[in-house]
Amino acid sequence: MSIVISATVVFVLVWLVVRIVGKRELSELSAFDFVILVVVGDLVAEGVISEDTSVTGAVVAVATIALLTVGTSWLSWKLPRRRSFFEGVPTLLVRDGRIIHESLRIERLDEADLLAAARTNGIEHLEDVKWAVLEQDGSFSFFADEKRS
Repeated sequence: MSIVISATVVFVLVWLVVRIVGKRELSELSAFDFVILVVVGDLVAEGVISEDTSVTGAVVAVATIALLTVGTSWLSWKLPRRRSFFEGVPTLLVRDGRIIHESLRIERLDEADLLAAARTNGIEHLEDVKWAVLEQDGSFSFFADEKRS
């Protein structure tokens, strides 16, 4: 039973950290970030299983985290009004060719990040953009202003 409680606590902690870290940072993991993630995963596993190094203990921990993940997904689907709580929301960064600086500040982005994403999507000038959105997964979506195209 202690493994289930430990796994649940770690699941909630990891969920909170992912929400706090931010969308953009998670979508841009470097090789070093990946190594750190693996090391943290090992430390979390040790914390969850603690002194129980049996295969059964590991299976219980993994099953608990898997069930919590499925449960969270199910709750998000079942409670559409609370979906933003579980999954986050897209953030509007550009409206009618104008940058929304408050949104950049909230998402901890600068104009250079936004311009680089625009260039990656084949956009030369933000004035040509009706909307630019930072999606929940950290990717950018750009919608062209049909009047200017």
